[in-house]
Amino acid sequence: MRTYWLSIFMRDNTNRQYTEEWLQYDRPQPMYSNKINKFYDNFYQNNPVHTIDLDQKFKDTFVKWLENHKYSTFKGLGAFPRHDIINGCTQFIDDLYQRCTTLQTFEHDYKYHWRLNNNIEYATIDTLDPAKELLISMPFPFYGDVHPQMNEILAAAQEKNIPVHIDGAWISCIRDIEFDFDHPAIQTVGISLSKGGMGGNRIGLRFARNTPEGAVTIMNDFNMNSQALVSMGIKFMEELGPEYFWTIYNEAYNKVLTDFDLEPTKAIHLAKQNGKPVGVRALLRCLIK
Repeated sequence: MRTYWLSIFMRDNTNRQYTEEWLQYDRPQPMYSNKINKFYDNFYQNNPVHTIDLDQKFKDTFVKWLENHKYSTFKGLGAFPRHDIINGCTQFIDDLYQRCTTLQTFEHDYKYHWRLNNNIEYATIDTLDPAKELLISMPFPFYGDVHPQMNEILAAAQEKNIPVHIDGAWISCIRDIEFDFDHPAIQTVGISLSKGGMGGNRIGLRFARNTPEGAVTIMNDFNMNSQALVSMGIKFMEELGPEYFWTIYNEAYNKVLTDFDLEPTKAIHLAKQNGKPVGVRALLRCLIK
């Protein structure tokens, strides 16, 4: 156990040497910063509990936060009038598994699917099953960008009448992506603040064309969301934009690419080496302490 915690400490110690050994191959870690940690520490000391309609305030702030993204453009979310608060995209995913029993996903998507089922059989465009709903990440973790076959995937799903659900967990750490969510096959979209720095206080929003059945809907209809998380999410978005990490680490990211001969992605904590993803969080934090 001591060795484990020592490795965790060293992984995030900004005094480490700036060397290739800190590239992350097995599990690229999303960004965080001391400024955000200080924000956590000071939140309740400096901000009294809100007396407004917290949930609606969060929803309104979240939509505006997305619309104000300086480096990316998201269209079509107006086609999803039902908004539900989620404890990060993992709750969004769990709710789907609970409602749908089984889902189909593509290889190299969120590893959580494999953790739930080590024997998972991944879908391909040619093997999409009309009897199973499809969950796909946008951005897609392996690419740090929109899946290169996204248009073909959505077209195939529409042809086979397969409902599609979008895991937008990485939207809070990206740049230079334009995506239109208003494709007829897409039924729900989950977006969270986790990869924007709130991984320890997961909170986000599900957008739905119609009202889904299931736990997320019930928790929202009966006001069962955590006020602490909702309050922190509101203040987080008011103080930090969706492109926060790119405004701080852009130069450092480009330096890491040059120094270690890596290819860029559109997610701040991810690069490519020989076409495969590699995490660069530790090196970024080494350059900017």
